Amino acid sequence: MVPRRRVLPGRSASRFRADRRGSILIITIWSICFLSTLAVILGLGVRQKLQLVQRLDERDRLRLIAAAGIRRAIIQIGQDKESTFFSFTDRCADDPSVFKDMEIGNGSVNIRYDFFDDASGQTKIRYGLIDEDRKINVNTADTAVMERLFEFLLDGDETRSQDLAAAITDWRDADSELSTPVGSAEDSFYRNLTHNPYEAKDAPLEALDELRLVKDMDAGSMERLKDYLTVFGDGKININTAPKAVFWALGMGTYLTDKVMLYRLGKDKALGTADDNVFKSAPNIVSDLSQFTSLSVSEVADLTRIVDQFLKVQSDNYMIRAVAHLNKRPNTAEVAAVISRSGDILYWHEF
Repeated sequence: MVPRRRVLPGRSASRFRADRRGSILIITIWSICFLSTLAVILGLGVRQKLQLVQRLDERDRLRLIAAAGIRRAIIQIGQDKESTFFSFTDRCADDPSVFKDMEIGNGSVNIRYDFFDDASGQTKIRYGLIDEDRKINVNTADTAVMERLFEFLLDGDETRSQDLAAAITDWRDADSELSTPVGSAEDSFYRNLTHNPYEAKDAPLEALDELRLVKDMDAGSMERLKDYLTVFGDGKININTAPKAVFWALGMGTYLTDKVMLYRLGKDKALGTADDNVFKSAPNIVSDLSQFTSLSVSEVADLTRIVDQFLKVQSDNYMIRAVAHLNKRPNTAEVAAVISRSGDILYWHEF
């Protein structure tokens, strides 16, 4: 008979305690792993929320800096409001010492715009205000003026230019009758659009972006035309700042346009320099140009008519484009505003 092995009570208790400690250790390790994972997940969530708050805070600060830049520009134009004419020699048109890298709080702002120089054929960055009165006002311009402008800027496409000009005229006029039987559009056209039909405004445009609602005004055409059109002002054009395309639209013709452009450039043939010639009085435009270069009888007659109907030497409305930066931060914010010479804000858009 085999004798039973006797298990000592102390040894069994010791083994039980060891197993128990092992289980507790495993549970503890798993708990630590779980809590660590949870902490990481929660930490990521908190970090993302903090980053979002920081970005929102940064965006607000950028907007405030841009807005402050616009206020400074308004003050600058106010200092010159007694002037009776405006040209590219004016500080508000281009002066980096005033409008470039203006320090505001913990950031800076640039008041700048892209300027196409007809004389050199190059686009340059200028630091200052954009003259809205150098542009064609789509609320007041007659159809023929818009036709000529569009033909000049849209690769000479006469039919398309006529259709687009007529469509804008019918968009803004108060009636529902077509201004031309072919190519234009009125309420019936817009009501029958497949996607999101609407009606013609039958009122003046309040913002230039409304032109995208007009028949045939696609994104490409808008990009080409936007720097030559405005919805602000009385429709008179500043002869000192108008581009070649606008002179052409007014019916000035190639030779007369070239003579006006050469007069403005001065001896150094560069726009915006100290030797520029400036038209200082609308009644004297014809005589000033006649003293600079010879004008034929027909040119005198044409210029006299165009001056009486379309031209002035002062500007009353300006666009300000403010681009704000925070120190040592990559993000920017842009605000565009249109102001009157008296400082009234006519338009405000945050990008």
